[in-house]
Amino acid sequence: MTKILLTLLFKLSLICKSIVTELVIFIDDIIIFFDDAGVYVLNTLRSIRFEEVREHLTENLLTIILILILVILIYSSFNIKSNKGRN
Repeated sequence: MTKILLTLLFKLSLICKSIVTELVIFIDDIIIFFDDAGVYVLNTLRSIRFEEVREHLTENLLTIILILILVILIYSSFNIKSNKGRN
């Protein structure tokens, strides 16, 4: 009985260690993705010629992104509803 419990304990330890490792790798990939996306956004903003427009966009970047996400969600929900009506 003791042997079974010790074996189970060691295997659980190994499973937990592998799950944590995979979780850290996944989080690292997500961070790299957002970092790359941020580079593309910043390079796009730097390419704008008019300084006033550039400053306005950089000051309100988060608001603009949230509004775009909201518009996409609203459009997709209407699109799903219209597809359900056709069936």
